[in-house]
Amino acid sequence: MGEGVIRVFDAKLILITGQRQAGKSTLCERLVGELHAASVAVSGLITRRTGPHDQEVLELRSGQTYPLTLPFAEVEGSATPHFRMDPAALARALDALRESFPTQVFILDEIGPLELKRGQGWAAALDWLATERYAAALVVIRPELLGDLVARLALPWYTVVNVTPDNRDQVLARLVAMISALIGGMGD
Repeated sequence: MGEGVIRVFDAKLILITGQRQAGKSTLCERLVGELHAASVAVSGLITRRTGPHDQEVLELRSGQTYPLTLPFAEVEGSATPHFRMDPAALARALDALRESFPTQVFILDEIGPLELKRGQGWAAALDWLATERYAAALVVIRPELLGDLVARLALPWYTVVNVTPDNRDQVLARLVAMISALIGGMGD
């Protein structure tokens, strides 16, 4: 098995992990491009950092992009200390997640402390993953929250992929191959 990939059976759920700025979101965007080129249906969300305290969200089914954060103001005890989340944008994105199923490939970039520690944000999407209304699902999670996510998930089988700047290209190729096997081929 390739470096950075631990495979458990033929799991439909792939957990993408890696340190901040390792390229997890970049990997997801590149994967979406590969999947779209092979006419694979992809839904879910990708978040992009647009500034030191700013993020936007891309809805994969509609292609719509909008700000996820409000102008930054430090709030003591916040679950997201580097960002000030926009409640309306979080709700809009949650609606998009709800409408993501069924799909061939579902991507959620990313689940964090807001969901796992507070049960807010996109926490409901974790329950929707248990319905398995997809051929493959990818969830982005930071390493320090991986144990919390695994404990929260209702699925016993998953694959963990550790992304680094050095292995991103190899991981992309492996993910394309894994997803192709799960959906019964791509562009054949």
